[in-house]
Amino acid sequence: MENKISTRELYSQLQDRLVINLDENEILCPECKGLHFAFVEKGDTGFIETCRCCYIGKLFVCKHCGKTNKTDHCNCKEAQEERSNKFRCEQVQKDYERYQKAEKIHYKDYDGKFIIKDSEYIKDIDDVAEWIYEQIIEGNDIPEYLWATESTPHFSIDLLDVIYNKCEDGYEEMYEYLNTSSHLIVEAQELIDKWEKEQGESLCIYCEDYTKAVIIKDLIEEIRKEIEDETI
Repeated sequence: MENKISTRELYSQLQDRLVINLDENEILCPECKGLHFAFVEKGDTGFIETCRCCYIGKLFVCKHCGKTNKTDHCNCKEAQEERSNKFRCEQVQKDYERYQKAEKIHYKDYDGKFIIKDSEYIKDIDDVAEWIYEQIIEGNDIPEYLWATESTPHFSIDLLDVIYNKCEDGYEEMYEYLNTSSHLIVEAQELIDKWEKEQGESLCIYCEDYTKAVIIKDLIEEIRKEIEDETI
C-alpha cells in the first residue's frame, strides 16, 4: 500500500511542477496534465503507464471546428481544405523555382514524351495538341509549359540472376552444380537482350525531368486561333 501512495504522490508532484509551453490552439492533456504518463490504480496496485489520451502531453484544438485531437491533423472539412490549399501553394512555389532554373525548350525543338496530370498514358505532341484543344473548349486554364520527360527501362533480364534466384528454392549449393558458363546460356542471354531492344519504349517508364521545361505557349495560341476561325 505504501508503494501505491508514494507513486501517487510522486505523480502529483510531477504534475504540479511541470511547466509546458503551449502554442496557439494547444491545451494540456486533461488526463496527464502534460506528463505524457498517467497514474493508474488496479486494486491495491498503483503504477504509471503511457497516457492513452495524448501523444506528447498536450492536445491540439482545431481552429475551425474546435475539436481536440492528439495531433494537429484534424479531418473536418475546413481543415482538409486548408491543408489542400497549403499543399497547392507549396507545389506552385516549388514548380516556379524549378522553372526558373530549368532549360527552356520550344515545343518544336523537343521530340520527347509528356506526362499530363490526371492522364494514365504518356503523351506525344499530337496528344498534347488534342488536350490543349479540349482544355480551351472547356474553358480550363492551361500552363504555358510542360516538363520534359526522361525514360528508363523498367527491367532488364539477367539470365544468370534468374537461375541463381531459382536455385535458392532448390537443394543446397544447387547453383554450384550447374554449368552456368555454357554457350547455350550465353546465346540465350543474347536473344533476351535483342528482345529487350525490340520492345523499345514499351519496356520503359517515364518520369518528369525538372531540368527541362518545354514551352507550349505558341502551340496554345495556334490552337486558340484555329478554334476562333472555326466559329466564324
